[in-house]
Amino acid sequence: MKKFSYFLTLVLVLFFAVSCGDSKKEEKEKPDTDEISDEEPAETDGDAEPAETDGDAEEPADDSDKEPAPEADPLKCEDFAEGLNENLFVGEGKNELARSFYLRLPENVDSMEKVPVIFIYHGYGDTAKNFERLLSGYVNNETMPFILVTPESRDDIYGFDFTNFPPAGLEWDMMNLKDGSAEGDMFDAVLSCLEKRWNIDEKHIHVSGFSAGAITANSLGLQKPEKIASILSYSGAYFSDEKSLDALGDIYGMKIGDFFSWPEFAEGHTKYPQVFVYGDKEADSWSISGIFTIYFNQMGRLGAGYLSKNGHDAILCDHGVEDHTIAGIMEKDLIKFFHDHPFGTVESPYREEMPENFAEICHFFTEEDLVDEEEPEENDDTDTNPEEPEIPDIPEEDCLWLRCSN
Repeated sequence: MKKFSYFLTLVLVLFFAVSCGDSKKEEKEKPDTDEISDEEPAETDGDAEPAETDGDAEEPADDSDKEPAPEADPLKCEDFAEGLNENLFVGEGKNELARSFYLRLPENVDSMEKVPVIFIYHGYGDTAKNFERLLSGYVNNETMPFILVTPESRDDIYGFDFTNFPPAGLEWDMMNLKDGSAEGDMFDAVLSCLEKRWNIDEKHIHVSGFSAGAITANSLGLQKPEKIASILSYSGAYFSDEKSLDALGDIYGMKIGDFFSWPEFAEGHTKYPQVFVYGDKEADSWSISGIFTIYFNQMGRLGAGYLSKNGHDAILCDHGVEDHTIAGIMEKDLIKFFHDHPFGTVESPYREEMPENFAEICHFFTEEDLVDEEEPEENDDTDTNPEEPEIPDIPEEDCLWLRCSN
């Protein structure tokens, strides 16, 4: 029993790491600053960085006789404002949670006839405050001004917490979706409030994300196809796809994919188009001590095949950067893709001619993309004490979206 418990714990740790492409809570999943345009993003709100301390920490004061701090009032729709929005209660009953998100608004949002909305989801170990910078400086762009929503994950619930079994997810609630998810609840709650405040364009509600955030974005497409117009994901996966689950491999006789429980698409669901962006096979990946490796370009091709089988147009884009990062299709091209693919688009206009930056690195999925798919290697279960992968030191100035240790 002790050996089984050890193996189960190891499986969960490895699974959590492989889902997001990181092995430690302290590691950051962040895109490369070199791939970002020179435009200044909007300033972010939020708490200041903690001050550094010297020497031994002082003993905490005894606060047992103090009155507890009053709980913050729940956020109401009329209180939605630019910047950080906290304490929005979503879900019902035992599933009710307080959630936070960053909101960025175009300048003339109150007078716009129709306002598109883009939701973006950060990777494991990152924050909404950091990740919103991907698009926060573009809400007033000429192609498609939009409202930007960047939810904050609940790592205190979905992180490395082994008290709940089966586990719910990795910072995001994205493992067991049979009865919905907290992320679906939050998506609905935020969108409902936006519709009460502004004239939301129901044909332009889009989602994007990176790594664990890309998996979350994909899960929302599966759960909310009647609302989402199109998706662009960076290094993600669809775990309603049996081939993708199989590609995660086995460890100690247990199938890693069995920890996921996603529903299938409803037969008559909206066939939204999606872009899958990933990097080189040996670069956009995560592995541990040779036990298993997940390749995100493999997951991209399998996900595109799964969508294509279900009637979606799927575009594959290899950004070619040697890292697990956001690159290739960047801000303006992402926004243009969303602009060009409103709700109800079944056959992408990009079939006739792709924009220049897409044409350089992208193509529509065909069955040939899966011809060379390699079978997952057999896992070696002889190493019961694997070493952590070495994390290279990355200068602080290069840490905007690269994986960095604290």
